[in-house]
Amino acid sequence: EPETPTVGETKEVYIDATSGGTWQYFSFKENKIIGVGAENDEQNAIWFARNDWDIAIKRYAIRTNSGKATSINSKGGVYITDENVTFESITAMPENITFLTDKAVTEQGMGGTTTTTIKSDATVIKFKLNDDGTMVMPPVYLKAPVYIFRSADGKANFKVYFTQYKDENNVSGHVKFNFAEIK
Repeated sequence: EPETPTVGETKEVYIDATSGGTWQYFSFKENKIIGVGAENDEQNAIWFARNDWDIAIKRYAIRTNSGKATSINSKGGVYITDENVTFESITAMPENITFLTDKAVTEQGMGGTTTTTIKSDATVIKFKLNDDGTMVMPPVYLKAPVYIFRSADGKANFKVYFTQYKDENNVSGHVKFNFAEIK
């Protein structure tokens, strides 16, 4: 009896997330962008009533089909691994993990304007922070940890490692990641 592999084939995805006002909605099962939606109440309401997407990316922000990002009780979420965990080292689902769900996050932007965005704790890229928690300027990009995302239906899990945030011309929002299903 050959053993059933616990990790599916690794796939690479490219997403153009250069627009700061648009979410790219992605399905792991379909391995494609299902559609795009503007960051506004009307578009969010439409996408939050759908269960055919698992994650959405807007610049470096990530949404999972869970928590405040669903009006139909979708079961998505994210588990953030420790910094020393590699994509290759995850060969089975870790035990006793908690998936974090999306919440409304209020942030103060340049010029003092505050915005509230529904998103997850996962990010495409991390930013180096000062001791007081503010972002180092100009931004210093750090690799994000490996994530495990749960599908919208709660039945599948995918390990994800973001490999690119900037393209060869140093333009941010050109996102690449590898993913594989963990059975």
